[in-house]
Amino acid sequence: MIGRMNDWRVLIEENIGRLDRKEWQISDIYQVKGGREEARSIAYELAMRHAPKHPVTEKERVVYRINEDMWLTMITGATSRYHYRVTVAELFTRTNAPKE
Repeated sequence: MIGRMNDWRVLIEENIGRLDRKEWQISDIYQVKGGREEARSIAYELAMRHAPKHPVTEKERVVYRINEDMWLTMITGATSRYHYRVTVAELFTRTNAPKE
């Protein structure tokens, strides 16, 4: 299926795991019922308020707007700093795996 106009998502990418087993991956995908402006509004709120699993205790939050569709949030905890990225994305294509 080819993506339709206004088929928008908000993606959150963050480090999952602890210590030497951290892995950068998409942790959430939010489907947006409205258009790109609604997706941007949701992404902004997530950049400001999303509560990732780590750190448990937040001491400081710094948010950078990379462009109109992307934010990077750094959170400093008691012993480490973590970050996550929020991106507005248009669903472009979706295909099913070929049948064998």
